[in-house]
Amino acid sequence: KEQRKKLEQQEMEEKMRREEMEVDYLAPFLAQIGHQEGQPITREQAFKIKADALADLKQRLIDKANLVQARFEKETSELERKQQWYQDNQLTMTKEDEDEYLAYCSDAMFRIHILEQRLNRHKATAPNKYHELEERLRSDPRLADHIAGR
Repeated sequence: KEQRKKLEQQEMEEKMRREEMEVDYLAPFLAQIGHQEGQPITREQAFKIKADALADLKQRLIDKANLVQARFEKETSELERKQQWYQDNQLTMTKEDEDEYLAYCSDAMFRIHILEQRLNRHKATAPNKYHELEERLRSDPRLADHIAGR
């Protein structure tokens, strides 16, 4: 058991070390243009990498917003459906059914509130993330000579 704990601890430490090492955010875009390590990047390649990286981030931000929005709409729709069911059946409901309904509504409202917060936070932070990437690209030594100030 002790050896197993040591191995798990070592694996966890190794995982943390790997996560701490910064991932090269340009690697996929450099690979797309067939760039080799140490090889200079042309002006056209630099602009393509910048455009592709920004377009990729923009698409990921849009996808995330759409996903949260879809979940929000689904939860809202389910709650409305359940409320309609309650309206149609409230006269014949047992106390247990009503308690179940109220618990469902409470949980659903909580989930809707959380999704609304996530969506609002995402909408508020997305422009900053885009501008941070723009600045990071502008200051990246591999691209800076070609795209600085643009």
